[in-house]
Amino acid sequence: MNSKISVIIPTYNRPELLQRTLNSVFDQSYRNINFPIEIIVINDGGQDVSDIIEKFPKTLTREIKYFQNEKNKGLAGARNIGMELATGKYFVFLDDDDILLPLALEFRLWKMKNLDAEIVYTRALLDIWGKTETGYQSIHKQLYWDSPFDKDLILIQNIAPCCCPMFSRKAWDDSENYKMDENMTTTEDHDFWIALSRKTKFHELKLIDCECSYRKDKTQMTGNLNFLPNWIITFKRWRHTAKDLNYVVESQNRILRRVGVNPADYGL
Repeated sequence: MNSKISVIIPTYNRPELLQRTLNSVFDQSYRNINFPIEIIVINDGGQDVSDIIEKFPKTLTREIKYFQNEKNKGLAGARNIGMELATGKYFVFLDDDDILLPLALEFRLWKMKNLDAEIVYTRALLDIWGKTETGYQSIHKQLYWDSPFDKDLILIQNIAPCCCPMFSRKAWDDSENYKMDENMTTTEDHDFWIALSRKTKFHELKLIDCECSYRKDKTQMTGNLNFLPNWIITFKRWRHTAKDLNYVVESQNRILRRVGVNPADYGL
């Protein structure tokens, strides 16, 4: 049975962090010489990191594919390229400042087969870093967020950090191979998970198996971004698919009012 996992990693001008992320994939307990882990690194128009890639030679259980974008396409565009290049039966997204804990891929794959599931998702720690004279230092770790799955609830709030779900090629095919919206600079992953959730159930695994870094000086990609415009896009795109439309509309509009927006101004 094909058990090949494709791990898709966009990167942009963070070579030291990329090496840390790749180390976490190479350190995975999952090893299958018939279906090696396929690691797809998409350099999104940033500085050359081929020297880092070359430190990780292809082995019987690991292989790296490296693709260089001529221009920066953003996270959505880079992940879309990764999905197009992937040959695995299962997909995982991993940002270049995130890490997988050693049992992550083996456990997720085992649970998918055990549950006969097409999508599972886990929990992540938020690893908060403070700036020091020599770089950054982890000062605190906490549970990132903890959301159950419900087809209506996911229309209101995201399911998990992007590194937590593992989904099958079948789940992606059933969404008609929905692509991340390259016009969205935030919440593109939430929009993508909603698309998959219309046809496929997300199975919740209450296990922490990855870490997302957060630098207190806000130098990560999401540090100073405005989420509001893309919330509006996502709400308008998907709210009509709700089972309980009144509940979803009221909940979405409450979120908008909380940040000072009149939903009616945007046709919501």
